[in-house]
Amino acid sequence: MVLLLAVLGLVNYLGAQHVKRVDMTTEKIYSLSEQSANVATQVKDNLQIKAFYPGGDYAPARDLLDLFKSRNNKISVEFIDPDKQPQVAQQYKVSAYGDFQNPMTGESYRYGTLVLEMGNKTERIEKQSEPLREEDITNALMKIVKGEKKTVYFSEGHGEKKLDDMERTGYSGAKGKLETENYTVKTVNLVMEGKVPDDASVLIVAGPTSEPFPNELDFIDAYLNKGGSALIMVDPPPGASLSDFLKKWSIDVGNNIVLDASGVGQLFGAGPSIPLVTKYGRHKITERFNTMTFFPLVRSVKPLMPPVAGVTVEELFSSNERSWGETNLKSGDAKFDENVDMKGPVPLAAAVTKNLSDNKKTRMVVIGDSDFASNGFFGSQGNGNLFLNTVTWLAQDESFISIRPKNPEDRRLTMTEAQGRLVSYVSVLLLPLSILVAGVSVWMKRRK
Repeated sequence: MVLLLAVLGLVNYLGAQHVKRVDMTTEKIYSLSEQSANVATQVKDNLQIKAFYPGGDYAPARDLLDLFKSRNNKISVEFIDPDKQPQVAQQYKVSAYGDFQNPMTGESYRYGTLVLEMGNKTERIEKQSEPLREEDITNALMKIVKGEKKTVYFSEGHGEKKLDDMERTGYSGAKGKLETENYTVKTVNLVMEGKVPDDASVLIVAGPTSEPFPNELDFIDAYLNKGGSALIMVDPPPGASLSDFLKKWSIDVGNNIVLDASGVGQLFGAGPSIPLVTKYGRHKITERFNTMTFFPLVRSVKPLMPPVAGVTVEELFSSNERSWGETNLKSGDAKFDENVDMKGPVPLAAAVTKNLSDNKKTRMVVIGDSDFASNGFFGSQGNGNLFLNTVTWLAQDESFISIRPKNPEDRRLTMTEAQGRLVSYVSVLLLPLSILVAGVSVWMKRRK
């Protein structure tokens, strides 16, 4: 028996020394997302995270921070009780910590302040009305790792999507997400400005309803030819197409609307006018995509071959085979006409690059829809990731292209009282007893 207890003790000790986590959730919510893991590995200098929580600890926050620590040994974490170490709390100007109960859900949790320090760079995370999330830590790390902010401009003056519009058709969500990823977001009226601003890392033209003036297109062209980057999203007719301008960059924008007859979208509440995309090109923007994206009212965007001299153009993604580009938009009777319509799969987006003589590089992405990144669709499957990865590539921040964290779903298990007693019986009595019986059996056999 002494030998058995010694063996069990040794097994227990070894198990404690060699802990291996296995995430069994369907959404992998207890594993770092690709984006978080990627950002954590880019920390090159020692980075300390001071976590100020009541009592000097909080298991959910510690578990989350441990996931980041496990990715990079340059990341260290220290938990501090602000009430027991008031001098330290005062030094870091910490006042946000305590306990909170959501009046709507009844959920209770502890909140605190995180201070991230790396060299002379500091970021703070203060949470009060919601729990600490993986995304909060990732965004703070990203700001430290990226350093200088880059500026993204949205054009205005021709009916483009509004950044301050919080309705389904607005772009307030896209703006907010760009800002959390350390971009400064501004608007520009090219007629008033007389050029694309010099500090523009990316220019976005989001669904104009009228054609830009010729001099505005000249400003964009000059900006691109100096090594600028642009995302141009053109909605189906009657939206503006910028067709002649884009042809100079080897992009053909179709005068059509892409319809999806596969019926797959109906499983997600999407009709034929909202093609569901699962086919992506081998491009930096989409190479990690294994999810769906939705494009409400989209037109074809086709690379022109051969491209203009010096220009490289690649298809980014397309609709499925049971779709087509409908050109007869006035009849009200949508059906595929082989002699007129574009047969599926229909290309919906393209990426353009042009190497310049001074080691600069022009980048442009054209997508046949702007609504996919609107508030109403940004959170649909991979739509938000597609938009953010596109801007990240255009800003030449390729190392930050990734799939972002998912929010946990409530998948709690509800049991009857009898089922609860059965689980308690099995876990508390039956399992330990079976292990003990097996151990005694082995011990007795060896004695014989």
